Amino acid sequence: MDVKGTVALVTGGASGLGEAVALALRDAGARVVVLDRQLATLTDIESIPCDITDEAALAAIITAIVDRHGPIAILANMAGIGGIGPIATPAGPGDVAAFRQVIDVNLIGALAVTAHVAHAMIANAPDGADGERGVILNACSIASFEGQEGMGAYGASKAALAALTLIWARDLSRHAIRCVGIAPGFFATPMTAHMPSALVDELIDGMEFPRRAGTAQEFADAAMFLIRSPMINAEVLRLDGGARPPARTRWTAAA
Repeated sequence: MDVKGTVALVTGGASGLGEAVALALRDAGARVVVLDRQLATLTDIESIPCDITDEAALAAIITAIVDRHGPIAILANMAGIGGIGPIATPAGPGDVAAFRQVIDVNLIGALAVTAHVAHAMIANAPDGADGERGVILNACSIASFEGQEGMGAYGASKAALAALTLIWARDLSRHAIRCVGIAPGFFATPMTAHMPSALVDELIDGMEFPRRAGTAQEFADAAMFLIRSPMINAEVLRLDGGARPPARTRWTAAA
């Protein structure tokens, strides 16, 4: 897809990996709108405070964006929250409410955004040699494939997004809309900034090469490659330095 002149919607674009994707799209010539619970302060990018778990409000916002800016051609599902906790301990059952909150934001929120944006994309005019109408990017995780101890809620939400990347590609292929995903490993973001240094060291040590945290710019570069490449569809790209996380870390085992 030729990004220049398109309208791009980025959820969770006020910080971290979402912000990097929003900036990359802007710099490539897209008109970018960010949906986030916090207001983004990014030059030449419209920011709309939004709770993506509120479907009614979300639907009205998406309609307003199309009315104001024109057809949405790019959707980046970047909004997400973390969460950790076992399914049960000797002290009692796991925290089901906390589990549900992660699922509501990371999975159901992305589902709601995609449902409404994809519906709007179907009406887009075909563009380019392939007649493409849109592309959807899902922020998955290596936890989609190798969730560690205590990562039930987060792993379940990201595994579902990885599975839906193929299903949504199949649902939307007849409308010339692609769906792709990125599964990052350990990246330096506000979400990971609170991690103890001992845990960070262990996660980096488990990588093949390079043994360091990924950068937001590297994620954005991968996102732009996928968005621009029409032959890449229904795939989730691992972006993790060859990491294959163990069942648990020494840090979490000792906790």
